[in-house]
Amino acid sequence: MKVNKKFFPGVLLTAFAFSVGFLMNNQPNTQAKSAVKVVWRQKMTRSFYTINQSKAKNGYAYSAKLGKKVFKLSNYSHKTFTAYYHQKLKVNNQYRIYYYVKSNSGKKASGWVWRNYLKKIPSKINSSNSIIGATVSSQSQLMSYINAAPDLDPNLTILGFETDVYSKYKTTLSQQYNLAQFASSGVFKDNHAKIYVADNRLNSYVNTAIERWNAALGKNVFSIGSSSDHTLTVKLNDASTEKWDGLFSGNIIEINSKNFTNPNYANNNLATSSTLEAKLTDISNQASSLLDLTNTLLNKLRINYQLQYLTLESKYNNSSNASTKSTIQKQISDLATNYENQDKAIRQNYDSQVSALRQAVKDAYVQEQPAISQASTTNYWTTVIMHELGHGLGLYHTPYQSDVMFASSSDEQDATPSPVKYAWTQAKDPSDAMAYTSATLTSRDVDRAKLAEILGYW
Repeated sequence: MKVNKKFFPGVLLTAFAFSVGFLMNNQPNTQAKSAVKVVWRQKMTRSFYTINQSKAKNGYAYSAKLGKKVFKLSNYSHKTFTAYYHQKLKVNNQYRIYYYVKSNSGKKASGWVWRNYLKKIPSKINSSNSIIGATVSSQSQLMSYINAAPDLDPNLTILGFETDVYSKYKTTLSQQYNLAQFASSGVFKDNHAKIYVADNRLNSYVNTAIERWNAALGKNVFSIGSSSDHTLTVKLNDASTEKWDGLFSGNIIEINSKNFTNPNYANNNLATSSTLEAKLTDISNQASSLLDLTNTLLNKLRINYQLQYLTLESKYNNSSNASTKSTIQKQISDLATNYENQDKAIRQNYDSQVSALRQAVKDAYVQEQPAISQASTTNYWTTVIMHELGHGLGLYHTPYQSDVMFASSSDEQDATPSPVKYAWTQAKDPSDAMAYTSATLTSRDVDRAKLAEILGYW
């Protein structure tokens, strides 16, 4: 079973682009445009929602800063959504709370939705309408339960059947959730495997992978063994001509030593770290405040100019004295010159401070790059090992790149054959983060492993 090299986008430094309205000649009339400002954005306890049909008839889900509409809420009025993040936005001097939600079944949809458009599902009701202890009297009834669950993710209904259901429908369940027997006999004894790490350079990655699988499954599934007492070996392999990173073969996990020892191989798959995110958020807030202040100053300057101009213009029109008119014309000319100079000074000050903020962004990336590179390398190889341990548990690949068990294709060359629910050649969640950016198991990874245990694959 192989893990192929993924596509690694480089760290992209996005230049901040800020603008202020251009004022026309001596009688400007441009007003500062209202902006959407992020006050805060945080993770939230996952909870489940449906669309509030009475309020969201013409509502939409949006991208993060309401830049574009993602989908119309009324088209998903009967879907259940999980909320992962919430943010407070300042829009036209008013504050609103938005939730980042993803649909739980069917055609996937995700985006930021104003919380008043959502209706929370009481915690006592399971989001996927799971039925613990459901009876299965036929293949068609089993498929109705499978079709009601999220794609490739066995919910509590699937994990809560009577024992005889799993023996009777093992083949169907295996194919519907991409499961098979990959571990050799004896790797798992009483649902537990002891791992011998043959190269100490792999120790930290293996230990982290073990901790994350054990924590997710709520039991001691993997532990570190020794050269004389183990059931599964993890080692480096000089696979210089191969294109895989990790390979599972019965009772051995091999890691491509050429790729593993290349310091640049896996250090560019993270664009940010938590520290960098905090710095960039602070800089973004400074830039937003600077823009607001600059537009306020320009607006005040424009209004003062217009009032003084109209006053002088009125005096000029009401005067019949040539000398007085000449004096007023000189005052108008001086007023215009003074206005242009002050306008220019405000804009130059803005440009100077924006330039400093752009440099601060670059400096932040430079300062955090070593930590980002280390985190990238650590998370990448931890994920590779988690992926291979997943094969040991009986998990074949999925088309979801957020899963640790993701593969870009259902029929990777030389991969161990396995029955699959359907074929794929591209990710089904291309907008989601790759699993190796955080080395985190998804609920789909964990639920499939639980079903694999019930089916006897580990």
